[in-house]
Amino acid sequence: MVLASSFLLFVFFAFYILYSMIQGNIGIMNTASLTILGIAALFLAKQLGREWQSVKSDLRQPMQLKQTKNIYTLAALVTGAYVTFFLNHQWGLGGVLASAGVGLAGAYLFKKYAVAIYCGSFVGMACNIVFSNPWSFLLASLLAGVIFILAQDLFKGFGGKLGFMAFCGTVLASVLFRSPLRTLEPLSSDLYMPLLFIIIAAGMATYFLQDKFSFSPVTASALVGLIIAVLSPDPGHILVVAAFCATFAGMVSKERAKNYPEMFFLTLLTAILFIAVASLFDGSGGKLGATAFLATVSGRGLLDTLNWVKTSHIKPQQQSIDK
Repeated sequence: MVLASSFLLFVFFAFYILYSMIQGNIGIMNTASLTILGIAALFLAKQLGREWQSVKSDLRQPMQLKQTKNIYTLAALVTGAYVTFFLNHQWGLGGVLASAGVGLAGAYLFKKYAVAIYCGSFVGMACNIVFSNPWSFLLASLLAGVIFILAQDLFKGFGGKLGFMAFCGTVLASVLFRSPLRTLEPLSSDLYMPLLFIIIAAGMATYFLQDKFSFSPVTASALVGLIIAVLSPDPGHILVVAAFCATFAGMVSKERAKNYPEMFFLTLLTAILFIAVASLFDGSGGKLGATAFLATVSGRGLLDTLNWVKTSHIKPQQQSIDK
């Protein structure tokens, strides 16, 4: 029951974000871009169905929750959220520098809880105006922590899952405290090509660090994000934010992105979704990861379908022609 409820929460928020992307960009994005969003929604549904089949057998088994370990995990996530929130707003580092720094510190100093700390850091990227009430931020952190614990066996290997859970926690808290997220002006079309380039570069770099140097996903993502933010004159610039989003797509496992061409495709889809969601859900934590999560899940569904068409129809036809 708990696992099924967690899965349904993922499904609800996934389609909620994509629906908001499509609705919010009608009249702004061109027909081709809107069509891509529609295709992403279609293959998101397909991949969610596949994931449901993979976890359905686990529903009959009682969920084993290790109480002591979960308490430490929740504490690590909440601590990561508060440290990031403090560095972000009190020290003025900005969301990317604060989150990447906390993630990298967690990866080296607290390896056992590095993933939870990094997830919490995405909650800490939330806006201090939306979460001006300290109780609302505490609730967002706790909700993200509970979702993190309950959804550990769901969507393994997909990039952006940590941010997606942080997004769920911050959105739910903002609704419960009636502190709505904001909608900004859409991005200028002049930024589309620079965004495309930086997202592809950052996503591929993160995947490369995992593949060639055996970096953990947290270390690879945080390191790439930190380097780009430090080198940029403005660590809060939209290009830096976009690059950080791409690193979450680059956290994908080899089972989900089997080679560099597949990873390239996933980063390309991440770029399109980032442009579509840039003006939406401002003030939430985890929006960047949620965007990467939708890109890797729907992209994996599309890639699997293309591979099936290739092996089931194209290759047999070529073989018959050769004969």
